[in-house]
Amino acid sequence: MASFVGTFAKGRVIEKCALPLGTDNILIIPLQSSGLPSDTTLRNAANLAAIFTAGALEATFTGYARKVLSSSDITIANNTGTFVATATVNAAQTWASAGGALNNTITKIVVAYRPTSGTADSGCMVLATQDYSGSTTGGAFTVTVGVLSAT
Repeated sequence: MASFVGTFAKGRVIEKCALPLGTDNILIIPLQSSGLPSDTTLRNAANLAAIFTAGALEATFTGYARKVLSSSDITIANNTGTFVATATVNAAQTWASAGGALNNTITKIVVAYRPTSGTADSGCMVLATQDYSGSTTGGAFTVTVGVLSAT
């Protein structure tokens, strides 16, 4: 398992992370360990719906909702020495009371671009997929997305 920028987002991850101004957003979506497709399948998913069609299961733990980020949640930087642009999710994303009645084991985090709040998963571009290891137990569940590199 690995963390990577998706094939269809190469060169676009910085553009999309810089856009959230109004109705468009960056989504943080935990994936359950069961039914998880291969890294190759995840890397080549053209959109969020393709990940679910391939068998991935979105988190369903008690208290779950997708995290929706806006422009103030993301910092874009350009390194003129290494010629690499990065998008950093500024803060850890926390679900305060995650699980308890229904728990999940999470092994991947998907970062996706959603053009509008009403856009179907088939219209959401997968920007990156990151390895993660954790389970919900009813307490706080925290994910640190960190830096996405446009390489």
